[in-house]
Parts: sequence; structure tokens; C-alpha cells
Amino acid sequence: MIVRSRNRGIPRTGDVTRPARRRTIGVMNTVISTTAARVVPPGAGLVARTSHPAFPDIEVKFTGDGVGFSMIDYAVPPHFAPPPNLHRHTRENAVIYVLEGELHYWFEHDDAVAVPGTAVLLPAGAWFRWANETDRPARLLALFAPGGFEQYFVDLFAAIEADGSDDAAIGRHIDPMRERYGDEAYPH
Repeated sequence: MIVRSRNRGIPRTGDVTRPARRRTIGVMNTVISTTAARVVPPGAGLVARTSHPAFPDIEVKFTGDGVGFSMIDYAVPPHFAPPPNLHRHTRENAVIYVLEGELHYWFEHDDAVAVPGTAVLLPAGAWFRWANETDRPARLLALFAPGGFEQYFVDLFAAIEADGSDDAAIGRHIDPMRERYGDEAYPH
């Protein structure tokens, strides 16, 4: 849906463009010209969730289509640790910006606790892991460049949900998804 200007319903540069309805789980297929400004209000992006209690809810604000990056708003439940070992993204750089709560990051030779206002740079190939070790939820924005890794979460959550949303379903789907999206485990 395009929010129209008062000028006889003709869209103008700078008008707000957003999905016409809230979508849950699936492929984001709305293509919007990259020359138009975009505003994605809360809940108006592609929302992906699973009924498994340990998983976060995510909202894909922007896909990599045509803009060169993607952005995810990530609601992190207490005690969430994905995956609980070092791993790396092989295809994209990531920037994490902590909005709420506290997240612990481990790197190959160091670690850090990120509080609201902290930015974490994860270049492609950098080994890391992270967790919310607290009893409180956390929230972060994740930017990936180039875009594409946002679809990992959408595909993983859809596969888990379609397969029963239990721990066994997670086990059947997580490794093939990680391989598909270039997410590698640290060699032991």
C-alpha cells in the first residue's frame, strides 16, 4: 500500500511505502524501488516467529533487494544462546546495535558485554557467538551487508514450525540451514 499525498491521490517522492498487511513467516516478496524513501513502522515488516518458547521473534525491516543491506529487529528472550559455540558468517558483514537489555559476545580471543547503545561489528569471517545470559529480554537491530542472511531466520522458523516446533525439529533443520546460508561452526 502506498500512502498517497493529498494531491489527487498521486504518490510523491518521500511518500511512505509499506506492506498492506502484517505477514508472518514467508518470503518477503514486495519489491519497492530503491529511489523511494521508505518507512517501516513497528510490526509492518516481515514478522517471523515460531511457537518454540526458546526462539526469538524477528521482524525483517529491509531485505537486501536493491539496497545492498538488510535489517532485522530482533526480540531476544532471556537465556537465549544461538548457537552456543563460535561460528562465523562467510558471506556478509554484520553490525549489531543493542537497543534494550544486555548481550554477551564472545570472539576468537576476547569477549565483551554489550548494553544499550553498543554497536558490535562482525566482519565476514570473524568468529563469534552471543547470548542473552540475563533473566530479562533484550532487543537489537542487526544489519547485514550484502543482504540475504535475513532469509535464514525466515526459512528456519518456517521449517521448524512446519515440522512440529519441538527440539527434534530444530535439530533436523538447523545444520542444513546454516550450510545453505554460509554460517560455519568453529573447527574444534
